[in-house]
Amino acid sequence: MREAIDAVSRAAMQQTLPPELFSGFLAISADAVIAVDEEQRIIFFNQGAEQIFGYSADEVGGQYLAMLLPHRYRPQHRGHVEGFGAAHGKARLMGERQQISGLRKSGEEFPAEASIQRMVVDDRNVYAAVLRDVSARQQVEDALHQAITARDDMMSIVSHDLRNPANAIKMLAASIIAEAESGDVPSGVVERVRVMQQAAAQMDALIQDLLDVTRIEAGRLRVAPRHVDPRSLVAGALQSMRPLADLAGVALHASYDEDLPEVNADPERITQVLSNVVGNALKFTPSGGRVDVGVMRGGLGLVIRVSDTGEGIPEAQLPHVFDRFFQVTPHGRTGTRAGAGLGLPIARGIIEAHGGTIQMVSEAGAGTTVIIELPI
Repeated sequence: MREAIDAVSRAAMQQTLPPELFSGFLAISADAVIAVDEEQRIIFFNQGAEQIFGYSADEVGGQYLAMLLPHRYRPQHRGHVEGFGAAHGKARLMGERQQISGLRKSGEEFPAEASIQRMVVDDRNVYAAVLRDVSARQQVEDALHQAITARDDMMSIVSHDLRNPANAIKMLAASIIAEAESGDVPSGVVERVRVMQQAAAQMDALIQDLLDVTRIEAGRLRVAPRHVDPRSLVAGALQSMRPLADLAGVALHASYDEDLPEVNADPERITQVLSNVVGNALKFTPSGGRVDVGVMRGGLGLVIRVSDTGEGIPEAQLPHVFDRFFQVTPHGRTGTRAGAGLGLPIARGIIEAHGGTIQMVSEAGAGTTVIIELPI
């Protein structure tokens, strides 16, 4: 067995290290290192293999490699190894690892990753395998998969069981307000119904944000881009924001370069992005301030800059503004929430789905600028 190990070592290392030193490295590896001859009998079994499989080297020496596999895989195993030797030449790269299952001495199966290399020693094939027990990682992945499934189930409940009553409230409130026009409903009741209608609309918007974040994180956000004129796209989005600007006492201005290129964009989704970004700018700009939206040519094709004269963002918080549920707290304020903290993460997901970029630059006390780039 020692002669075979030394021969394998010399072939593998091309005599760049003494065989004894190289075989010593293999012996102490935490991964299982196993070598078999052409008959697939085990000729090397290191300490890592002993720890993983529960056998000693003496117990497995000369035994067939199939003893380390679950019974259902044993009939096909010999053909797989021989087929590897015929089809893959000398070696399979580590990046081509395939997950397999191993069998411990106790009878317990476990998931593993293995890489294999074929070497020719004295005109005979020798197969060396490096195997890693990935049970812990598999448990984490299983737990993560269960958590994602539970989250998706919860989102299904949110989208159906919560959205339906929210929509019912909106419709009933609208019908009461419509009846009020005939004078049959007291004005005090109408005002309370309007508040209910606004609350239901906010609830519906939050549900939509939660669903969008879930889709973005799962890579399932869909956009329907088409060629659109950026001037009309931005102007239309800002039109719905002007009443909010007037209410806040903030001037909202837009400027457009000449000969702007068309962009390939989903109008509804880009409008959603601008509503979030401009809405934030208005929210954090004090009365008497200003929000400027500039549309111009840029590196990818089109740049939209939204700049405000608001409070700005502290430097320590700036790297987190696109994190979901993150709340900016200017000047160290705590305990106040201006929303769910989902608008900017959703905006980033939408822009990236378009192949664009979004970034924010800010300085506490000096305002904030959001820069959006979209491809033509």
